[in-house]
Amino acid sequence: MKTYPVVEITFSPTGGTKKVADQISCYLGNITNTVNLIRHDVSFSDVAVPSDSLAVIAAPVFEGVIPDIAIERMKEIQGNHANCVVIAVYGNRAYDDGLIQLKDTAELCGFNVIASVAAVAEHSIMRQFGSGRPDEEDSKELKKFAEEILEKLSSDKELSTDYFVPGSHEYKRLGNLSVVPKANASCTGCGKCAEACPTGAINKNNIRTGDSSKCISCMGCIAACPKGIRKLNPVFLAAASLKMKNLLSGRKPNEIFL
Repeated sequence: MKTYPVVEITFSPTGGTKKVADQISCYLGNITNTVNLIRHDVSFSDVAVPSDSLAVIAAPVFEGVIPDIAIERMKEIQGNHANCVVIAVYGNRAYDDGLIQLKDTAELCGFNVIASVAAVAEHSIMRQFGSGRPDEEDSKELKKFAEEILEKLSSDKELSTDYFVPGSHEYKRLGNLSVVPKANASCTGCGKCAEACPTGAINKNNIRTGDSSKCISCMGCIAACPKGIRKLNPVFLAAASLKMKNLLSGRKPNEIFL
């Protein structure tokens, strides 16, 4: 079966979304270019996806929707009518309006969105939920999804982009969570957290705390800390885990729409 040159576009603060995107991208073809929407030193308006490429666009779902900063940066990209797969990655609760929002945004950029995938990765805040995902079982399922996408691309029929995707075009945010990770006195001031922050919420001159007005609670700074000393308040984590246990427990599904 024919494979394609893949342009992979991701917003993945803690790495879970990138893991899912990498697996699907590699099954679809060879990754010829990557665009990291986390970076704030890139002019995304200069990104033009070749029309003969297959774009894979992946972002996480936060509180029912895709993070505003990811949508804003994605909207600058020129799709040039390239075929596209969008992936909304969720932390074992639900993807709500995130997948349809990602599809709509990609279409606004000029992509032909031929498939939409919802996939599970480890929860970015309460990591015991969805722990280890995507795992081996997920990998088999994501490979099957990629095969379905390649089959659609190889069909003689006109590629349809008008297919059902769950969710509302209102893109309803389900809350307004604001928890800012902090480092303790053991912080060496290496600046890795500031580099990883997509919104510039961490000042390199005051590395231990974050600007709550800019922080989107993506946990990218925690994932980037080489010493593991940037953390959330453990009392908050324990209370949140108890409150969300029923919603986040069990094995939630990966789904494809095309």
